[in-house]
Amino acid sequence: MRKHVLKQMMMALLMALVVPCVNAQVQVGDILCKGNKVVKPADYDAKNHTAIGVVFYVDDSGEHGTAVALENDGLFAWGGCGVDTDLDNYSNRGSAARDIDGFNNTKTILEKGKDYPAFAAVDFENGWYLPAAGQLKCLFKNLKDVDKSIDKVGGKSFRHMGLNYWSSTEYSEIEAWYLTTIGGLEHASDGYNDNKNGLRLVRSVKDF
Repeated sequence: MRKHVLKQMMMALLMALVVPCVNAQVQVGDILCKGNKVVKPADYDAKNHTAIGVVFYVDDSGEHGTAVALENDGLFAWGGCGVDTDLDNYSNRGSAARDIDGFNNTKTILEKGKDYPAFAAVDFENGWYLPAAGQLKCLFKNLKDVDKSIDKVGGKSFRHMGLNYWSSTEYSEIEAWYLTTIGGLEHASDGYNDNKNGLRLVRSVKDF
């Protein structure tokens, strides 16, 4: 009887070892598919997977993180120029780069029910949001690996230099932060295209 129980325990342990854990040991450049399943680029097969993003950040668990959409959402104004929002204001690059809560930034703006085109462009109902400045900085730091996977699944890579993307991080009532693929943070300073009314690209991100 004891041998039988021991054998069952050993079989259960063996099964636990051989059955892979979904999303275990996720890495930058992995491909996020429908159903929040993450697959390695080498294992990706368009017949069996539907890619929706590419991982650019992985948290300490090694199983969760954030992925960027495969395409731009379009060219939009940030919106609300001159309006005092409920977002914290970040007046220098160092503090702006520490803002990594694009989800709540987006949620806060959308709940205001006002006209903020860059935020309205994202599919928030399905988990997509406008990344914060710190998240965009992390994305751009990993563009080499991200672009390889975006190319693999047929998305639009960031390979073109000098593209400017809005973040959800606010600088002031009139200005917001954006990042450029040339590198670094730039805050709106002067001119139509350097304030919240300026047209810049929007690229959604999603947590998994």
